[in-house]
Amino acid sequence: MTMHWTTFTAITLAAAALGSTPARAASPDYCAPTEDMDPLQLLRQTSLDLRGRVPSYDEYEWVRGAEDPQAAAESIIEDMLESQEYFDQIREYHQALLWGTMDESILDSLFAAQRRILPNGSGNWRVTNSRRLYRGDLLDCLNQEQTEFDAQGRPIPIQTYADPVCAGGTCRREGFVRVHPYWAPDTEIKVCAYDAQLAEVGVSGVACSTYRGNDRECGCGPDLAWCGPEDTGPETVAIRDSLAQEPARIFEWVVREGRSYLEAFTTDRTFVNGPVAHFYRNNTGTDIINRGGAVAYDVKMGSVPALPWTDLDTWVPVDREGPHSGAFTTMGYLVRFASNRSRANRFYTAFYCDPFVPSADGLPPEEAEPDPNLRERTGCSDCHQVLEPAAAHWARWRTGGTYGFFAAEDMSFQRSRPDCECGDALGVTCSAFCSTYFVTADNAGDEEFGRYHGMPQAASWLEPTDLANVEVGPAGLVDTVQERDQVAQCAVRNLAQHLLGRELEAEDLQWLQQHADAFAATDYDYTELVRRMVVDERYRTIR
Repeated sequence: MTMHWTTFTAITLAAAALGSTPARAASPDYCAPTEDMDPLQLLRQTSLDLRGRVPSYDEYEWVRGAEDPQAAAESIIEDMLESQEYFDQIREYHQALLWGTMDESILDSLFAAQRRILPNGSGNWRVTNSRRLYRGDLLDCLNQEQTEFDAQGRPIPIQTYADPVCAGGTCRREGFVRVHPYWAPDTEIKVCAYDAQLAEVGVSGVACSTYRGNDRECGCGPDLAWCGPEDTGPETVAIRDSLAQEPARIFEWVVREGRSYLEAFTTDRTFVNGPVAHFYRNNTGTDIINRGGAVAYDVKMGSVPALPWTDLDTWVPVDREGPHSGAFTTMGYLVRFASNRSRANRFYTAFYCDPFVPSADGLPPEEAEPDPNLRERTGCSDCHQVLEPAAAHWARWRTGGTYGFFAAEDMSFQRSRPDCECGDALGVTCSAFCSTYFVTADNAGDEEFGRYHGMPQAASWLEPTDLANVEVGPAGLVDTVQERDQVAQCAVRNLAQHLLGRELEAEDLQWLQQHADAFAATDYDYTELVRRMVVDERYRTIR
């Protein structure tokens, strides 16, 4: 992909000019370098930056009493670069770069509707979206223990009655059973017996462990493994936080192992702890392509270990399947940034240091009939000429708060999908799947529908040369020398600004390039970059 270096340089110089003027005008000497720090000051500053804490009393005393305090401080700093605290800081730093969070402001419901279990006022847990399926109406189970089951282990209703509002004319209600849920194995909760069913295969013949639709003989399985707690309790926070950490864990691994920093953008490897492993093993995968609104699709995870859900602190490697691209196809990244444009925008901002910003002259007045192609629309083209082909790198990944990969047989960028050539104007009702991901008569204007009807929405207005981005995925954003150099420059820039506590200025650009060249010469070893930064004169003479 061709990068726009002119824009990058112009933004850098402009920001430097704007950022440096006020301080210089106030006092030319205010930001001038001081003498080198004394060893104790250097130790404190470096410890805060590399370990997130001040040095210990013993470390201070050892440096004070050393024959050569400077050498003693340097020795401790070198040890810091091999410490667990340093790698924790690396992870947290990259999680901040990735804007890594999956709280309720990003995703209101983590589990699919027919896998979402929560307690009612009587403390009986049930899947609210399955109440009519199980009982014939929007009814919970009775608040009494279920004691009778048939030969297949299915609950025998305690109460049955006829009512025209009931599905099939009959409603039925069972009692509760006692379960130790996977998210709190030392706790016993009451679960409505239909919701707690253990059958492996439902009446439809589909495995109950697969995200299913309407199968009244499927429940949440052993220990409720196939469902998820949907409330604001610590168990929900734990799984959200763990999924949000996954992208940054990849960066931590790359740095810890001394691998090329670029592997974080391309590797198939990821890391899972107990909650993440449980989620991928039990809450992903469906054989219904047009299921809507669920975070439960084919995510190409490979073989996921069976870690206990309660094991929050053990993170083990998992080698995913082909289409993955490092941190940028994890659930934590793709759900955090729910559209392909937002995924590309964050990548450009955080890892190219090339944010998409409007023209300095501002946006022109809106046209009476704006061009539907954002690459051509007045006021939009400056950014979208680059943003649209960049976003195409994620075109095979689901959007809108769902997570999953579209194989070529489900989504072609060369031909239309016949069942998605639909819309009210054509007298053909569109499925939720078509309405969400394909160009239909209902979601597109006349020009777009005329050109792309039945094609993926992500294909609209792409140039033929952009289609390669679709197939290579996000890894294609670091596959040229120019792109790798821009990632290196950006990594240096971000780290320098973090350590120096200021924006880089115009006179820093040559220094920046020297560090970027040295970073590349070590095959992008990030710890070597950190080491060079903390011995650099600029770092050791800051106030």
